[in-house]
Amino acid sequence: MKTTSYLIKTINKTLKSRNIHIISQITRIISFLLICCLQFNNNCNAADFDFTPNLQKAYSEVFKLRVQSGRELLAKENPKNPFRIYIEDFADMAELINSENEKQYEKLLSKEDERLDAIEDLDEKSPYNRFLRAEIKLHWALIKIRFGHEVKAGYNVIQAYKLLEENQKLFPSFLPSLKSLGCLHVLIGSVPDKQRWIPKLLGLRGNIQLGMNELRTAAKDKIWGTEARFCTTFIQAYVLKYDAKQNAEMLQFADSQSDNLNINMVATAISLKDNRTEQAIELLKKTPKDANYLYFPIFELYKAETQLFKGNYLQAVSAYQTYLRNFKGQTFLKDTYYKLFLCHWLMGDDKKAKLYLSKINEGGNTIAESDKAAQKFYENFQKTKTLPSKTLIKLRLLFDGGYFEEAQQELSTLSEKNFTNTKDQAEFNYRAGRIFQKLSQFDKAASYFERSVAITGSQEWSFAPNSALQLGYIQQQKGQKNKAKAYFEQAIAYKNHEYKTSVDNKARAALTEMGY
Repeated sequence: MKTTSYLIKTINKTLKSRNIHIISQITRIISFLLICCLQFNNNCNAADFDFTPNLQKAYSEVFKLRVQSGRELLAKENPKNPFRIYIEDFADMAELINSENEKQYEKLLSKEDERLDAIEDLDEKSPYNRFLRAEIKLHWALIKIRFGHEVKAGYNVIQAYKLLEENQKLFPSFLPSLKSLGCLHVLIGSVPDKQRWIPKLLGLRGNIQLGMNELRTAAKDKIWGTEARFCTTFIQAYVLKYDAKQNAEMLQFADSQSDNLNINMVATAISLKDNRTEQAIELLKKTPKDANYLYFPIFELYKAETQLFKGNYLQAVSAYQTYLRNFKGQTFLKDTYYKLFLCHWLMGDDKKAKLYLSKINEGGNTIAESDKAAQKFYENFQKTKTLPSKTLIKLRLLFDGGYFEEAQQELSTLSEKNFTNTKDQAEFNYRAGRIFQKLSQFDKAASYFERSVAITGSQEWSFAPNSALQLGYIQQQKGQKNKAKAYFEQAIAYKNHEYKTSVDNKARAALTEMGY
C-alpha cells in the first residue's frame, strides 16, 4: 500500500532523520511521538473517565520525560482508570523508543490490545473513548516503526485516523481530536498528486493548510495550547519551511518551558537541523537535569555534532564514544562510526579513521537517512577505494554548523577546477550554492545549483535533487510559481538517493503551499 508506505516513511523520517540529523537523532524521536501525545482537560462528566489532579500531574511529568516520577504518581490511581492506562502507554512508548530494548518490546507487545480493549468497554458516549484508543494506536505505530514492523505500524495509523475522524463528527468541539487530526492531515496532505487517489480509496483525507489551521486553533486553548504549539513548531521545522521568525518563536517557547526535557530536546534538534550550532550549544547548557528525567543518549550526539562543526575533533570523538557506550540500540550507529571516521581522518590519523570506516558495515540499521548515507559512503569507498575531498568535507561542516562567513572565505580560494572528478565538482557547486543562498546572494546561488544539476546528470547523487529543491525555494521566494513548480517536481523525480524522503516531503509541501 503506497500511502501506508509513504506515511510510515514520513513518520520514520520525523523520528529518525538527524541533521538534526535530527530530529534527527532520537530527537526527531520523542519529538514526533509528542505530536500524538496530548494533555486532557477535566470537563468530561462520564463516570468512567476521571482525569484526577494526580493523573494530570502524572501526565505532565511523563510529558516532560520525568518518567519515573510519573509512574510513581500513576501507582496511586485505579488501574482501570482509562487515563492511567493511556499515560502508562505513553510512558512505555517513551522508554521503548529511547532504549530500543528488543526484549522489553516483546514483553510489552500484548499491552496494546489489552489497553485498547479496556478503554473500548467504557462509556461510548464520552469523546475520550475513541480519542484515547486512537492515541494508543499512534503510540504503537511509532513503537512498531522503531522496531522495524512498518506494515503493522501503517495499519495502526489508518485505524487511529478512522477513530479520530469519527470522534470529530460526534464531538466537533472536542479539541484533542482536532489536534491529533491536524497532525495526520498534514502528513496525508503531503502525499503527491499522482498518489492522492490512494488515501481517498482508504478513506483518508489530508490537507497541509487544514492541518496547520487545526493545530493553530488548538494552540489558542489554555489547556491544550502547549502541546498544540509543540506540534506546530515540530511540523513546521520538519515537514514545511522554517525561518527566522519561527526560530524566535521556538526559542521563546523553549524558555517558557525550561523544565521540559522533551521541548529542550526538540529545540536543540531543530537548531542543529537549521545550521544554528551556537544556538544549540546554548540550549544544551539549559538542558534540565536531575535523576527523575529519563536519560537520552541522543544528547551525546548533539554535543558531538556541535564540536564536530566547530572543528573540535577530540571533543567530538569523546561525545560520539559516550553515545556508543550508553546506547544499546541500532539507530545512528552507522552515522556515528562515519563521524568518528571523519574526526580521525581530518586529524590526520588514517589508521583509526579506516578502523571506524570498516565499522560502518558491521552494525546498526539503515532506517535513518544519516545511517543510509553512512552506509552508502562505505559502499562507495569499497567500490572506488578513494576518499572524498577533505576540502569539501570541511566546507560542508562549516556550512552545517552555520558558519557561513567562514565557509565563504574558504570558498573564495576555490573553483570547480580544483576538483578532478565529476562527483566532487557536483558537490562543490551544490555547497557553494547553499553558502551563497544562506548569505542571501540568491542569483549567485542559483547559478551554482544549476551547474550542480547539470554535472550530476543521471547519477544517483543527492546533489542534484537537493539543488533542484533549493532552486524551487528561490523561485518561490521571487513569486515565480511556474518555475518553482517545475523545480520542485524535478526534485521529486530523482530516484534512489539517500535523502529522497526528506527532499520529496519538502518539495511536496511547497507545491501544496502554492496551491498545486
